Amino acid sequence: MSNQNKIKYDSAYISYVANGDSAAVFIVRDVVRSIDTSGMWIDVINTSGHKNKFDQWDFSSITIELFPRKTEPIYPPNASTEDKKYITWKAANEDIAKQRSQGYRGKKFTVCPKLVNKNQGKTKTIEKIWNKKFGRYVPKHWARTSDCEVHIKKVPIQPAWEYHIISIKRL
Repeated sequence: MSNQNKIKYDSAYISYVANGDSAAVFIVRDVVRSIDTSGMWIDVINTSGHKNKFDQWDFSSITIELFPRKTEPIYPPNASTEDKKYITWKAANEDIAKQRSQGYRGKKFTVCPKLVNKNQGKTKTIEKIWNKKFGRYVPKHWARTSDCEVHIKKVPIQPAWEYHIISIKRL
């Protein structure tokens, strides 16, 4: 896509991504099984949560309202994945605003997810080369010198995150 055809994201969309609403939509759409979101827009009314030290959204609650999809987004040829997300968000917001102005009230739910690290407490064993002369760990190729010894260390496995749904309440 050339520069003149590049989509410029507006501040409302940037805020939607930055404040976690896009993550909340993903949780409700892709993790919650008991709310049928097929053919629906998910409007995030409120979230309570924060990003953890691993930059993952950790919500204690997400309140949403569902609206039927009356319009479908139109994607230009060669649109990037990020551009398609923006176009979908724009179509959803316009469709929801129109339905709200006509007095439509969708089903509302509060979802309480829990962010879980599937690798919590799991470790793997690695070899590190300790140089006694320098008093620090060194690259493996130094292991052949008499100043070096092999240390076997247990280190945490990288986190693997998933959301568990604690409760869902129809409002």
